[in-house]
Amino acid sequence: MSDTSQTDFAYSRLAFNCVYERDSLPVLNQDADVLYHYSLYLEKRKGQKDYDEIARYYRIAAAHDHYKAATNLQFLLSTGQARSPDASKEVIDLAEYYVAQGVPGAYYDMAHYLELGYGVKQDVAASKAYFRRAADLGNPDAQYYIGRLLTYVPNTADIMQAMYKCAMEQGNRSAGRNYSSYSRVIGLYQEALHGYQTAIRNGDANSASRLASAFEGPPASDELYYLALEQDSERVERYKKINLFLRRHEHLGAKMPDLDDIVPLPPVALPEWDGTFQWKRERDSAVPIIPSAELIEKLCAEKGLDPATGLPLPKPTGNT
Repeated sequence: MSDTSQTDFAYSRLAFNCVYERDSLPVLNQDADVLYHYSLYLEKRKGQKDYDEIARYYRIAAAHDHYKAATNLQFLLSTGQARSPDASKEVIDLAEYYVAQGVPGAYYDMAHYLELGYGVKQDVAASKAYFRRAADLGNPDAQYYIGRLLTYVPNTADIMQAMYKCAMEQGNRSAGRNYSSYSRVIGLYQEALHGYQTAIRNGDANSASRLASAFEGPPASDELYYLALEQDSERVERYKKINLFLRRHEHLGAKMPDLDDIVPLPPVALPEWDGTFQWKRERDSAVPIIPSAELIEKLCAEKGLDPATGLPLPKPTGNT
């Protein structure tokens, strides 16, 4: 997107009220959720992957209004990892369906397709409207996206920070890092400290590195890492270990739900820590629920899908 387009977009309807995406998301079908989680397991586990098989489960779940499965399916299809008789049509059909259902993430997906001209005629102006609608509905990725655009526009820092903070509170790790970095620049050190901690909890390795450096107690002249903190060598070591762990597992979506049990912020004293992480313990011990053939047949029959692929069955052409 050109600088001019970014500026035009950023200046349109600058007022922003933080809305959480969860407040407008539909309840998920529990049977479809079984397929979604199994497909996610297949996609994230080590070793060679059968993306067509993964897409099959996502397709069946998406046909039963599982918006998370639809998002993951669109990615596999649009990147060519999974096959489709007409990938771009299948992707756009999914996006349009979920836009009609009012799912915030679908507006964000469609915005990118319009921006790139994938499966639709390229329309940058329309893509801007979809990005903004997604953000207003609470999609954290859209809020982060617009926040980044606002960095190019003078006198919009308050709106930028509001979008970053809203996205951060919903788990967007990059938004948390950017929110904290700007807070540090303007001297809001406690706000930056808590923001970095939130970003780490959401899985951001860079923020762990930032706090490791901040707890080394750099002088106020250090414009990159100073947060008005006393030197704390044990906290430095723990944040370094967290940074290393997240870098190794970031591609798997690692989070740090137990962060405050490992390295709480001052003045809370550091607790004993065995060096392990809740996310990995739970991942290593997780046993996926394998969808039964009966469940797959049932879900496919309800939507007229081919159980072998998850694609719609050919419609009858009548008697010959």
